[in-house]
Amino acid sequence: MSANRRLLQCTELEYILLGDLRDLLEEKPADDETANWLEAVLDALLDTLPEEFALKSDHGYLQEVLDRFPNWDSQVSRLECGYSLLVERLEELRDRICNGSDFQSIATEVSYDLREWMNAFVQHHQQERELVSMAATYDVGGNG
Repeated sequence: MSANRRLLQCTELEYILLGDLRDLLEEKPADDETANWLEAVLDALLDTLPEEFALKSDHGYLQEVLDRFPNWDSQVSRLECGYSLLVERLEELRDRICNGSDFQSIATEVSYDLREWMNAFVQHHQQERELVSMAATYDVGGNG
């Protein structure tokens, strides 16, 4: 299977998992069964995110941007760092769910934190797409 095809599959799976995560966060009451499903979804995300990043970084993270605009390296580095922080944060949230003895007591706080994480994740992907799009359309030497 080509790397581009696998990257597309990772992206599609993430989209599905984020939808599942949203659905689980809306379940009332949040009980141990919800916690088990959350754990399964978070495990799947934590398997998929590093693979997606590895595929994106096969020839260097956002290398097509850096090839065209080497001076954008600080923006690319910031996004690369942000990706790592997103994965770390998701691992922390998963650990809170798995290691908590009473999910109901932390459900509200964890739900809020997971929603914040999802927003940050979506924003990160949007920033990646915007940077790639800018690099593709920016007129070097023009008014760009």
